[in-house]
Amino acid sequence: MQANVWNVVEEGFRPDNQVESESLFALANGHIGQRGTFAEYYSGDTCPVSRIAGVCYQESDCKDIKWLSVPNWNGINVRLNDEVLDLAVWTVESYKRVLNLYEGLLERSFKATSPKGWQVEVCVQQFMSMAEKEVGAFSYSVKSLNFGGRISFTPIIDANITSPNTGDNEQLWNMLQVKTQQNVSHLWAHARRMNYLFCGALTYVLYKNNEALRVNPTKIEKERVAGFWVGTDVKVGDTVCLHKYVAIIDSLSHSNDDLTDYACNLALDSQKKGWKKLLEENSSAWSTVWKQCDDAIDHSDINIEAQQKKLYEHFRNITRLECDK
Repeated sequence: MQANVWNVVEEGFRPDNQVESESLFALANGHIGQRGTFAEYYSGDTCPVSRIAGVCYQESDCKDIKWLSVPNWNGINVRLNDEVLDLAVWTVESYKRVLNLYEGLLERSFKATSPKGWQVEVCVQQFMSMAEKEVGAFSYSVKSLNFGGRISFTPIIDANITSPNTGDNEQLWNMLQVKTQQNVSHLWAHARRMNYLFCGALTYVLYKNNEALRVNPTKIEKERVAGFWVGTDVKVGDTVCLHKYVAIIDSLSHSNDDLTDYACNLALDSQKKGWKKLLEENSSAWSTVWKQCDDAIDHSDINIEAQQKKLYEHFRNITRLECDK
């Protein structure tokens, strides 16, 4: 097969197509999944949704089964001094998004200029691990092209999720615990519509010019948000990169009594493995999956577009989050 048949590519930033693109570039591993929303803050049209397999509910006055949106573990807000990176208001000079079907890896790269004239190059990679179904990993890299000052990141898990079917902004989650320690943060919540518990934990490593930094983070323990605020000073040409590791645990798969400890330990274990090792394990697991699908793929088709469509359909079937009925 041609090498590019595995890559679904979006060239150029088109805000009017953002919500549609979020569906096209959604990531999942069969157990956890997210729409392809930006990790950084975005004030334009967007529809962030995170889900876990089997987490569904039924309205009392409706026969339809509905997905329950779980707390969003995608967020990594970025600042240059006091300016928040927001592609809805920054000038985007170049933009590319690629979904690598063979490795289940989503990559986004762009060059953008802030309202104050600061210019950066950004590369974001993320995956929901096929090897460790409760783990997700993110790599968020920012290179300064003309900026000197402080670049900071805010990796978070956010449970501010309201019901789309009511006009009163009803929150879907009751908070049981939001706690941030020196090296790991977690959010433990109970679903208001069902007897179901969620716990998400996150940790991180911050790099400057490929060297890991020891930083003293600001701990975030808001009512519905858990995480950190970390950063470093840079000069023109420096690159800062945050690796974020998340563990997504629920009461369908684990005892209620050990959700927080299990989630925190899994996040820390992922951090110890590191981005490279987790990505290697994920890629290897995906390679095995595709070998098992080989008989279902028509390699004789010389139409690249048709081949890619088939591969994409297989990718979605593989990563589909089943909803218990």
